[in-house]
Amino acid sequence: MTDEAIKKGPEHTRRNFLTATTALAGAAVVGLPAMADARKRNPKRGGTVRFGTRDDSVGLDTHRNFIYFVSHPLSGLVGGLLDFDAEMNVVPGIASEWDSSKDLKTWTFKLRRGAEFHNGETVDANAVKWNLERIKDPKIGHSFTRSALSDLERVTVDDKYTVRCHLKDPSAAFDSNVIYYPVNLMAPGAVDKADTAPVGCGPFKFKSWKRFDTCELVRFENFWETDKEGNTLPYLDGMIGKPKKEDRVRLTALRTGEVDLIDNVAYADAPSFIKDYGKTFDTWPVPQVGTAFVSFNLKSGPFSEKNNPDALMLRTAAAHAIDHQAIHEAIFNNQGQIAKGFYSPSSPWYSKDIVSWPQYDPDKAKAMRKKAKDGDAKILIIANDSYPYMHQSGELVHAMLKDAGFNVVFEIHPTPVIQDKYNKGATPGQWDVDSSANSYRIDPDGWFSRSLLSTAPETRRRHGYKNEKVDQLILAARVERDRAKRRQMYADVDSLINKDLPLLYTHFVPLLQAGTKKVHGYKPAFTGPFQYAGGGLRTTWIDS
Repeated sequence: MTDEAIKKGPEHTRRNFLTATTALAGAAVVGLPAMADARKRNPKRGGTVRFGTRDDSVGLDTHRNFIYFVSHPLSGLVGGLLDFDAEMNVVPGIASEWDSSKDLKTWTFKLRRGAEFHNGETVDANAVKWNLERIKDPKIGHSFTRSALSDLERVTVDDKYTVRCHLKDPSAAFDSNVIYYPVNLMAPGAVDKADTAPVGCGPFKFKSWKRFDTCELVRFENFWETDKEGNTLPYLDGMIGKPKKEDRVRLTALRTGEVDLIDNVAYADAPSFIKDYGKTFDTWPVPQVGTAFVSFNLKSGPFSEKNNPDALMLRTAAAHAIDHQAIHEAIFNNQGQIAKGFYSPSSPWYSKDIVSWPQYDPDKAKAMRKKAKDGDAKILIIANDSYPYMHQSGELVHAMLKDAGFNVVFEIHPTPVIQDKYNKGATPGQWDVDSSANSYRIDPDGWFSRSLLSTAPETRRRHGYKNEKVDQLILAARVERDRAKRRQMYADVDSLINKDLPLLYTHFVPLLQAGTKKVHGYKPAFTGPFQYAGGGLRTTWIDS
């Protein structure tokens, strides 16, 4: 092979910021070691974890629907070309090794032999090709999943276990785009059942699902991964997802024994829960599951330059009206940190060199609003009902803007309605301000290229931001091999975002997961996913 090897599975170090990963990498091909807790004793194979989550997927087809790897129980059944470890480093998955060409436009993946889908089909190169092409189909692939493959031009098969991805443009981050979140693989031979009984290649296989009630998954006996002693994973017989939107309901379910594990304790309850129940339950803090922000509709309405020559002034007035410290205290109960960029200090991609957004100044906000054209226009704030902090932040922002004299209305909607409003955002009146968030991205390209690059489908669908300098920086960072230089480029982008204000970063979203003492070997990944290489529910077992 004449291509310059940028990395091969076990030797993957490009985004290995944490030296602890080096020890893990050498064992990647034959199966990653279990968590330290599991190595202290022989895991008791068997048992079923009942998992209370904040959210659930809209449907079962894992290509058509967004499957969130922190809070959707269905995430337990998915697998991808590549995987990630506890520190969110990219490691082998279905592909045991991979490399890129010198020009970063061709990526070659060598698949592990013996990997199967849940129905017994072999996960071979043709199956991978079929999956990537199905996801790219705009009539099928969810926009978020499809955005991960926006640069993929075509897929070719060298042999049964070798697949090549040919890109339209160079990318040093393509490997991070083909982990199981969001690019998961399903069995081609079971596509007719995708909406009723999905067949993936993850650690658990599908048994039943009733939205926001129960999702039952059972152990996949032929899952490819093993622990360091060679025992097949996962240890559990299965998991039962019990989605519960209401924080208190979810916590009560844990305390009363209805569930064994929950993906978050409400921010208001977390300090007292640790103090009062620390000896009864285990807790796992997650420093940054995502980043919260307030975005502005730049496609229509008073915040859009298309309709208002003073749109930037009006967005700046709104930014001055928003008190970040109040959000930190009232919504997050002093947990986590205020965000000035996409990555928190706990991330290897964090930068101190970001120029901040406009500081809280209610008097300046009032003066700028009065001066700006359409300062009295009706402003519609929307928020998703999936996560309390989103609509609670939206409610607080509503009050802050109202105090600054904005004519604001606030609405909370379920995900399908919010998505429809995004799609119709070019029509005035659909939405003006959105209280939202985005999950953590292993590689910054997954945020900047998908959500801020002007040509990205998600950028066009949501806020419609366009800045040539931002585009140039994002595209240059995609082909830059030096991490420090890439980090600075992304810091420069965030500085421009804080000036142009297509969105206003507000807070890094923390979590506190909790479980009963009978749950052993469990620990979420750095940003909250409950199943990953060498850990999570793959290495969990239950004491009866």
